[in-house]
Amino acid sequence: MNTRREFVAGGAAALFAGCSSPFGQRGFYGSTIRDRLWMWGHHADMCRESDFSRGKNWKWPGPSVEQAEGCRLMGIPNDCVIRWGNKPAHPWGDYFEQFRSLKRFSFGITDGGNGSTWDKLDWAINELKPAFPNFTGGFLDDFFVMKELTQTVGAVRKIADRLHENDLRLSVVVYADQDGIKPEFKPYLDLCDETSFWCWQSKNLVRMEDSVRRMRDFIGPDKSLLMGVYMWDYTLGAPVAADRMALQLDFAGRLLRDRTVTGLIFHPSYAAALDVPAVNLAKDWIRKHGDEPWGCVG
Repeated sequence: MNTRREFVAGGAAALFAGCSSPFGQRGFYGSTIRDRLWMWGHHADMCRESDFSRGKNWKWPGPSVEQAEGCRLMGIPNDCVIRWGNKPAHPWGDYFEQFRSLKRFSFGITDGGNGSTWDKLDWAINELKPAFPNFTGGFLDDFFVMKELTQTVGAVRKIADRLHENDLRLSVVVYADQDGIKPEFKPYLDLCDETSFWCWQSKNLVRMEDSVRRMRDFIGPDKSLLMGVYMWDYTLGAPVAADRMALQLDFAGRLLRDRTVTGLIFHPSYAAALDVPAVNLAKDWIRKHGDEPWGCVG
């Protein structure tokens, strides 16, 4: 049985009849596209100091910005705070104060920062949750592709239970072209509230729309699914080419229109000040479609 297509064609018609459907207001997200947009947030220094740039003949083509400023420049209200290169290091001083201006932010509990997964889970629950009413959950970054970050199913169940006990959500990263969609992932994804799905190499974007639809079938109709939208290709050390960026924005619109995806994550935050086609196309798309209702992308 094709769950996704039956859901879209049948159940969706009943639940979401018309573009003014209030469905999104009854759940975690509001009714507009903008409310469902996230930045993938990294420290501004990552453009020069990350493992992807260190020792390579890459030249960052302009300014870099901190995460909340990247959200502002893009017109995006939500940020996934993912540490890499141990920035910001814990204890992080006042670094997180910038996120008070956002509607929501989440935090990487598997990432490239100091501390174990269990340390990060404690920081999320005991430090971020009490201090920030807009803190919404934890992220398992690079979870399947980096074995040192992958936990057992039992461990993920404990992580999910602790977050849920504190009214927080658990999200996870899966790569279409590095991880694929494997049966052994299903028990993990069932424990997560949200799956984010990414295409690591921009040359593979031609297959991404079909991959996203297969991921929707895989996780079922009721789980939140975010599609990652890279503006920088880390395999090339360059912005995503204009034609490839236009392609992924085009099918992102289709996937939002038929509610295959719940929302989008634009990556990375520190690129938001670049004057390059990939970033400019993304900003133009958000300006045009951000305030449209989910399911009614023009």
